[in-house]
Amino acid sequence: MRILYVAFRHDYGFVDRGLSFEHYNFYESLAQMGHEIEYFDIGRHLAVRGREGMNELLRSRIAATSPDLLFSCMVGDELDPDVIRDISEHTNTPTFNWFCDDHWRFDTFTVRYAPSFNWVSTTAASALPRYAQIGYANVLKTQWAASDSIYCRRGLPPLYDLTFVGQVYGDRPAVLRHLQQEGLRVQRWGTGWNVRRWHWAAARLPVLRSLGGRALLETVRASTRADQEQMLSIFEQSKINLNLVASSQGAEAQIKGRTFEVPACGGFLLDGRTEGLEEYLDIDKEVVVYDDIDDLVAKSKFYLRHEQQRLVVARAGHDRVHAEHTYRRRFEVIFRAMGLNR
Repeated sequence: MRILYVAFRHDYGFVDRGLSFEHYNFYESLAQMGHEIEYFDIGRHLAVRGREGMNELLRSRIAATSPDLLFSCMVGDELDPDVIRDISEHTNTPTFNWFCDDHWRFDTFTVRYAPSFNWVSTTAASALPRYAQIGYANVLKTQWAASDSIYCRRGLPPLYDLTFVGQVYGDRPAVLRHLQQEGLRVQRWGTGWNVRRWHWAAARLPVLRSLGGRALLETVRASTRADQEQMLSIFEQSKINLNLVASSQGAEAQIKGRTFEVPACGGFLLDGRTEGLEEYLDIDKEVVVYDDIDDLVAKSKFYLRHEQQRLVVARAGHDRVHAEHTYRRRFEVIFRAMGLNR
């Protein structure tokens, strides 16, 4: 199948951050499936042409090549819904978008864009009634997964007790502080962990901003990030990988990519309880789940003391993810539901 792949090649469009999540997981998986892919890098075309010019280029690429599918994953308002609707309704190319955050931005984002696409997917079961309310029928319930060629065991030895890889927001700092106060050695990576209030002030105040305050903030924010290779090593070399599941906005907990990425690397995962998790992994056999902060502390201490139980769970989780929860399998199901053949 010939696919026009529309997404950011680099992390949120920042070249210095390296390749994006979408590239590693979506693009690489589609390529490994044998599809013929034209890469439409949103970040590069935005930088060169601006939003309007980029969308007109997208329209012209569809007209010139007539691909079998437009596959997109939007970060923000990069795509023009009128252009997407025109492609959806007046060309032979079906359009599809993978929506990432319907748990918290359906009403402010998805509702404006979904009607322009022929098909969309969501990872949020709670969003399905909302699609029905706006009269949109072609929504496919899917879930995060792992790219099996990238997230895999490498035979690395354990180095860390308890780790967390993820951005700073919500109650995440308070949770990690509590674990440390309970005597647990926690190490964390991710955007923003070293940022202090004065860094934000330096980026906002005109005088300090003119002296490089904004650049300083971005440097500090990036200083605690783990690149892709480091992250994969951390997953395998941690006795316990912690997954904090609160949405970046709103109160709803959500299944995240880490739920599948950590086991795929052979790591033991201590995951927050989320609705529907049992549909994908066997609780306490393939993943261990905590209910609240006290339960998190107790289970962290228990599994740090019981290596064999950790290894059994990690091995079972690894095998389940690689057998059933890869992006190749997710896309096979989605394309079959859309009536697309290779």
